[in-house]
Amino acid sequence: MLSALLFSLILFGQKEGWKTYEKDGYSVQYPKNWEYSDQKPQPMVQFVLMSEEDSQEEDNFRENINLSTEFLQGREISLDAYVEIALDQVEKQIPSAKILSTEDILLNGMKAKSSIWIADFGSGVMLKFKQYILISDGTAYILTFTSTEAEFDEYVNQATDILDTFKINS
Repeated sequence: MLSALLFSLILFGQKEGWKTYEKDGYSVQYPKNWEYSDQKPQPMVQFVLMSEEDSQEEDNFRENINLSTEFLQGREISLDAYVEIALDQVEKQIPSAKILSTEDILLNGMKAKSSIWIADFGSGVMLKFKQYILISDGTAYILTFTSTEAEFDEYVNQATDILDTFKINS
């Protein structure tokens, strides 16, 4: 019995005690103490994963991960060009934004970009973001982890573990 469970965990890559969300040809895994929501704060947002409720006790902010998608309508655009445009838009739309890093990564066999940036949205609380961006079959996928700057280091490893489970299912 135990060997069958281990085999299925290895075969399907399921993290123990984690839930899997699958929809529209993609999947992501997240800890059972995080909460899934399909409430869309913006039309491009497909889902939001929220950290445990008590994460907001000190700063009234609940760390979260969301997925936005953009159908590229047949436009041929490289990942590098798409990320450059996306980060330029961030800097233009949010004057306080500062891009801290951008790097190439491999996400479950797919080329992607990881970036970290920070911005003050006028609330006096600095927010820090870690994003993964990839393009597959004419759709851009933008996974964004959002945290207060003060708690970013506390949550970024767990958020990265979640981001790293994102898969485009063929």
